[in-house]
Amino acid sequence: MHPALLTWRLGVVALILILSAIALAGCVRRVVSVDEVDKMINDQVPIGSDKEKAKNFIDNLKVDSLRIVRGDFYKVNKRKRPVGFWDPEKLANLWDRVVELISARIIDAESGFLNRNDIFIEFAIDKDGRVIGYTVKMVGEE
Repeated sequence: MHPALLTWRLGVVALILILSAIALAGCVRRVVSVDEVDKMINDQVPIGSDKEKAKNFIDNLKVDSLRIVRGDFYKVNKRKRPVGFWDPEKLANLWDRVVELISARIIDAESGFLNRNDIFIEFAIDKDGRVIGYTVKMVGEE
């Protein structure tokens, strides 16, 4: 086989592999976004709502056919702040008043060939049983 033909074939194969990798990496299926979930919470569980409203939101949350992992209320350990999901400044402003937290996780809210992302939701509840803040964040694996 002529060297120029071999080089051309290898170039074509390499180009096909590169284009395939780009196409597969770019194929992301998003079912729901953080902004959409944030809007749902703002509409249904505004700050100041009773904690049962937050619980009902989590219990009744449905997003297409996605699996949702639901938590229940738990008392906070004031010596251990949640890490990773909360904006540090937002949490610092709320932490002295937080008594309970309740959370949910929307599994595979966004997925692709090389990644899987969930949406994490957590409500902060004060001593009067009122929602004083929440977080909605995309978390995942790449």
